[in-house]
Amino acid sequence: MKRGLIMAESKQPLMPKTSVAIVTTTRLQEERRRVLDLLYQPILGVSAYSLATVMWRQVSLTADLKVEVTHTDLLALLNISMVTLQDSRQRLEAAGLLRTFENQPDRLPELIYELQQPVSGEMFFKDDLLSLLLLEVVGERQFERLRQAFLPRQLKRDRWHEISKSFLDVFSLDNRLIAAPPKLIEATKAAFNQEETTVEHEQPTAPDFDFGLLSELLKRSYIDLNDLRQYRQLIINEHLLYGIDETEMARYIGDATNLATNKLDANQFKRAIAAAYQGGTTPVVSAPKTVTTQKASESQEEATLIDTAKQYEPMAFLAQIRQQQGGYVASGEQRIVEQIASKQIFSSSVINMLIYEVLIDLNNSTITQRLTDTIANRWAQDGVKTPEDALASIRKFKADRAKPKTTRRRGGTKNIKETLPDWAKSDYQPKKKKTLSKSDQDQFNEQLNKLKKLRDGGD
Repeated sequence: MKRGLIMAESKQPLMPKTSVAIVTTTRLQEERRRVLDLLYQPILGVSAYSLATVMWRQVSLTADLKVEVTHTDLLALLNISMVTLQDSRQRLEAAGLLRTFENQPDRLPELIYELQQPVSGEMFFKDDLLSLLLLEVVGERQFERLRQAFLPRQLKRDRWHEISKSFLDVFSLDNRLIAAPPKLIEATKAAFNQEETTVEHEQPTAPDFDFGLLSELLKRSYIDLNDLRQYRQLIINEHLLYGIDETEMARYIGDATNLATNKLDANQFKRAIAAAYQGGTTPVVSAPKTVTTQKASESQEEATLIDTAKQYEPMAFLAQIRQQQGGYVASGEQRIVEQIASKQIFSSSVINMLIYEVLIDLNNSTITQRLTDTIANRWAQDGVKTPEDALASIRKFKADRAKPKTTRRRGGTKNIKETLPDWAKSDYQPKKKKTLSKSDQDQFNEQLNKLKKLRDGGD
C-alpha cells in the first residue's frame, strides 16, 4: 500500500469539466475484487466504493487499460455532487486504492487517476490501520465473520507421507548453466529486481526516520528483518505519533519479538509504546530548538503555542495536556489521534493545534470523533498546512460565526479569558517524568484549578 506517500496538494480546484485519464497496470483480479467488496466497502462508504468500481469498470472496457473522461462523465455515472466526488476520491487515496497526479501544464488530460489493486485479504487484516478501522465500522461480530471468511483453510497433514518430486527430479538442466546463468537470464532478473526496488522506494517513509539505521541496530537482535517491511507502516505511525527515534524504536521492537519464532508481536509492540506514554516512562521531549519568528499581528501566547506545536509529536503533546490536567490519555482519544495521523492530511504540528483546539480552546473534557472530524474537514477545506494556517482558520471560523448573530444571555455576555497551560509557555523547561507524589499531585491540581478559574473569567 502507498498510504505513506505524501503528495503535493493540487493547485487547481476540482471542476466538472476537468479532464481525467483513468489508468491501471493490471486488470482487477477476482480475489482482490472480493476484498474490495467485503473489506474495503464498509470503510470507504457507498460513494467512494461506487467511484472505485465505476473506474475499474471503465478501464476494463479498453485494451490498454486506459480511458479518458471528464468529471462530468463520472458525476453522471454515479449521480453524486462534485463535493461528494472529491471526498470519495480522497477516501480512495487514503485507503491506498488510488494515486492522483497532475499532468504537465497546458497538456490534456489535466489529471491522471492511477487505480491500485486492493491488498490481499491476509494483508488487509495484518494492516493495523485498515483492520482497526474495519472493526470500528462493522463491530466485533461482523469483523469475526469477515476474518473467518478470509482465513486460509488449515490442512491436517500429520498422518500424510509426502512423495512429491522436486524440480530437478523431473526436469533436466545443464549444471553449468545453473552455476553460470546466461546473460539474458541475469538481465531479466535485474529488470525485475529494479521493479522491486522501485516498489520499495514507494513504501511509506518518514523524512526524519532512517530505516537503514534501524535495520543495522536490529541485526544484533533476534528479529526477522523481513518483519520491518511487513510492519513498515506501523513503525512509521508510531514514530510520527510519539516521536520515537531509531534507537528507542529498536528497543521496543526487540522487547516485542518472540524469541522462539523471531517474529514481531505487533499488538505487544503497540501496547508497550502506549503504556510507556500513559504510564509516564516516555522519553523526554526535546526542548524547542528554534525560536519562532513572530509576526506583528501575533500575540506572544499565539507565537508560543505555534512554537510548541512544532516541537512536540502528537501523542507527547496530548500526554502533556493530560498530565497538566492531572488525567491520562484515554484509549479512545489515542485511536482518534492515530486515525487523523494515518490519513496523512495534516502534519504533526497541525494535529497538535487540532488537539489544542478541542481540549483547551473549546474546553472539552475529552476528544470526540464527531468534533474532531468536523474541525479536520473544515481545516482541509481551508487548505490548512501549518500551525499558522490552523490559527488563521480558527480565527476565521470564530469571526464568521459571530457575524450573523450575537448570542446574548440574561445578565450580559460572558467573557472567557483563555490562557496557555504551563507546559506550552515560552519559559517552560521539559522535565523527566516520574511517579507523582502527593505534593506533586497537589501542585498539578492547583495549576489545573487556576486554568479553570482563568477560563471562567477569574483573575
